Amino acid sequence: MIQILKFLASFLMFLIVLFFIGTILTITTSVSHWVATAVALVCAAFAAWLSWKLVAGDQLHAIVAVTGGALILGGLFFTIGFLGPMVISKDTNQGPMIGLFIAGPLGVIMGAIGGYVYVSRQKVGAEN
Repeated sequence: MIQILKFLASFLMFLIVLFFIGTILTITTSVSHWVATAVALVCAAFAAWLSWKLVAGDQLHAIVAVTGGALILGGLFFTIGFLGPMVISKDTNQGPMIGLFIAGPLGVIMGAIGGYVYVSRQKVGAEN
C-alpha cells in the first residue's frame, strides 16, 4: 500500500510542479519554450523525488527540504489559485492573477518555512 501512495504522491507532485514552473516561466520571462520546458522538467523531477522521500520517511538535508517544500507547496497553491477561479467563475478574466501574484508566492514562502521546520524537528527527534 505504501508503494502505491509513494507513486501517487510523486506523480501528482510531478504534474503540479511541472505546471507551476512551466506557467511561471512562460508568463514572466522571455526564455525560449525549450529552456522553460527543460527547467520545468528538472524541477518537477526534483519535487517527485522529494515527495517519494517524504512518504518513505527518509532523512533529508536542510537545503533539500527547504527547496522542495517551496516547490511543492508553491506549486500546489499556485495551481489552486490559478485554476480555482476559472472553475468557480468561468466569466472572469482576472481570476488566474490570484495564483500568479498571491497564492504562488505565498505558497513558496510557506513551503520553504515548512521545509525548514520539518528538518529541524527531524534533527531534534534524532537526538532524543
